[in-house]
Amino acid sequence: MNKTLSGKMPRHAFSKRIIVWFAVVGFIVIATTALIFASITQLISSSGWVQHSYQIIDNLDVTAALFNDAQSAERGYAATCSPKMLAPFRSDLPRIYSRLASLHALTSDNPEQQQRLEHLRKSLSAELGRMSLVMTTAAEGEQARAQTMLAQQDELSALRDIHATIDTMRKVERTLLATRLDAVQFFGKLTLGTSALGVIISGLILGFVFWLIRREITRREKSEASLHESNSRLETSLNELRHYTDASKSIELLGELLQTCRNTGEAIAIVGKHLTQLLPEPAGAIALFNETHDRLETVLSFGEAAAFESEFAADDCWALRRGRIHRSRAGGTEPVCSHFAELPPNSKCVPMLAQGETLGVLSISTTRSTGFSEIERQTIQTITEQLSLALANLRLQETLRNQSLRDALTGVFNRRYLDDILPREVARARRGGKPLAMAMLDIDHFKKFNDTYGHEGGDRLLSAFGKLLTDHCRSEDIVCRYGGEEFALILPGANMDAARERAEALCAAVRKMKVDLRGQPLGRVTVSIGLASFPHHGASGPGVLNAADAALYEAKKSGRDRVVTASDEQNAEPGTTVPMAG
Repeated sequence: MNKTLSGKMPRHAFSKRIIVWFAVVGFIVIATTALIFASITQLISSSGWVQHSYQIIDNLDVTAALFNDAQSAERGYAATCSPKMLAPFRSDLPRIYSRLASLHALTSDNPEQQQRLEHLRKSLSAELGRMSLVMTTAAEGEQARAQTMLAQQDELSALRDIHATIDTMRKVERTLLATRLDAVQFFGKLTLGTSALGVIISGLILGFVFWLIRREITRREKSEASLHESNSRLETSLNELRHYTDASKSIELLGELLQTCRNTGEAIAIVGKHLTQLLPEPAGAIALFNETHDRLETVLSFGEAAAFESEFAADDCWALRRGRIHRSRAGGTEPVCSHFAELPPNSKCVPMLAQGETLGVLSISTTRSTGFSEIERQTIQTITEQLSLALANLRLQETLRNQSLRDALTGVFNRRYLDDILPREVARARRGGKPLAMAMLDIDHFKKFNDTYGHEGGDRLLSAFGKLLTDHCRSEDIVCRYGGEEFALILPGANMDAARERAEALCAAVRKMKVDLRGQPLGRVTVSIGLASFPHHGASGPGVLNAADAALYEAKKSGRDRVVTASDEQNAEPGTTVPMAG
């Protein structure tokens, strides 16, 4: 049966009626659009022809004006023989022929106008030729004869014929212009009327369709009450789906943020924040292996009930033992990881694995007896995987950064880093008005060490010397290997007195340094140091560094194993040749 118990129209019949009415509206819109398009096309075409007529009339007017100017120039020259009258005539001739050419192109669609234009062209050519003859006669000194030629009856007849032809062509074009203007007005009114009619009819039909839809909605509102019960049954499923959608968006955002993190601390903080937002009342911790890779240190804990050991061994976590996710719950058979300071009702440990290496573990617990839902477990695992990959990438970036900026043998910064940091340190000292000292250091008789103990002994000495420099410098000091056995030291905030005191202490420390190679001591080591300061010894970083290098050369020259401060004469800016220490 197609009728409902209440006698209302079946839904499929109502839908068909709506489709029919919308089809009618669509047909009217299409037909109206087609008619408007045709009207606009004709309107554009008519407008083009109107412009065409205006161009022809304008060219005729200009041609007549140019001819009159040429005629005036002819009469003026015949009367006065003044050379000034020749210029207008000569300039008007090419312009007249140019206008005739434009008229020929514009009237190509009108054979009658083309015939008149041809007659006009011949008449103008003849008259212009006659004018030229008159002006030539006057130029040859026969002014009386030129005046006689101007008064001939043939000339007057030719002039009248030219003006009559131009007037006739104007009248024809004005007649065409009036007809074309009428066409423009007609198609404009047709376009406007068609648009208005189409809008009115479509509006009426759409209003009627809206009334039908509104009446049907009113009829069906009573039946919607029966859907509430089924909606309530779906509420739980929808909430889970919504939670899954939110978690997916949050995890996607987390992935983007982790890719832009600069260091491990940023990545771990972002992950902790996402975990607390995605999981209800979570308690957890993130622990990473230390540098020796024998113990784990808790770097982040979250949740009020979080109770995790700050440091523990890898064997204390079953997830690290098994190399897989480990779950435990109160009353269950699974063992509980001993790195939990308090026994959690339900816990989960996820090892952080990336690129074949175990980085740490994510431990999380909940007080709910049901434990984590499937969506929550997937979320925890996905976040752990993203964090592991991000940490591995950050460590790789840090390794590559160190390799590009540090000297592999000594562990201090390399020459590239010095060239990059020196201008910034000088700029910082200049802005803050603080002193900046620089030192150039060179191991004395290093070639002798190489010759005696080989390159292995030399490398051993350089490595020990780099460690000594690092140990005896402040955290803000910058130690760089300048090249070979020569090192550069930047001392921010240190004046020359402080710098010399520290340089003397370094010399003393080097004298006490013991370096062995396979149990054999390499002998006594000394160092020569040259000091300079900014801005006293140079207005730029390279200038001060060159001054320090010159002072180092003096230290080597005066006996080695000493500190020499650059003098005013040793102030060397970039481009100054300074002897290198050896």
